[in-house]
Amino acid sequence: MQTVLVHTKMEMKLFFRETLALLFTFIVPAVSFVVFGMMFKSDSYDGLDYFQAYIPSMIAIIIFTTAFFSMGLQVVIDREKGVYKRLKGTPLNQKAIFTATIIKGFFAIYVGAIEILLIAKFGFGAGITEHPLQFFIALTFCSITFFSIGFIVSSLAKRMQTALGIAMIAMYPMMFLSGATIPLDAFPEILQKSAVIIPLTYVVNVLRDGWNGSLFTAGALVDLIVLAGILIVSTIIGTRFFRWTD
Repeated sequence: MQTVLVHTKMEMKLFFRETLALLFTFIVPAVSFVVFGMMFKSDSYDGLDYFQAYIPSMIAIIIFTTAFFSMGLQVVIDREKGVYKRLKGTPLNQKAIFTATIIKGFFAIYVGAIEILLIAKFGFGAGITEHPLQFFIALTFCSITFFSIGFIVSSLAKRMQTALGIAMIAMYPMMFLSGATIPLDAFPEILQKSAVIIPLTYVVNVLRDGWNGSLFTAGALVDLIVLAGILIVSTIIGTRFFRWTD
């Protein structure tokens, strides 16, 4: 337990020193939420008002940016710098490193989610979910799923530039073709259909279900199954290819 705490402390220090991770985890989603809120707060989407639909959506973006930038990219950077190679000579083991990395990811997501909730509450006077437990379960499940995808990035990318390129390329379809920022019905039909291959689409749907109290209904089942499938496949791939050192 002590080794986990020691490495978690180190991971948190590194996290707050990484400008890119902080930018995409805390700044980009918050600014996007404010801008889109000012533009579309009077609109409704599939029977939901803007905040019922887009508080969960912006938190979905935080899940993506945390998994890809704060975790996947950071692991590659640390590996490239030889951090993990040096740690092999210390009492820390790989399980402690992995656990500390996951704790850092949850910390970033939960703090980012609280940031969005505070902006919604005090910036726009929006109501908070009446189903906090369902939303917390949805948030945690979606986070774990995207952590597994983030570790695929760190498994396949050997250099920081490669991992950053993967994250940047993934960012635009994740943000704009998942319904996380712009309603899908605003796009041409072919782009609407492409949403089914965007993993964040299912995160957005599950978080909205949790936020609005329909997580444990038949309507949420397909999205949950898809995310569970992504988690299983990503875990298998990550376990097969991931290396702490080159």
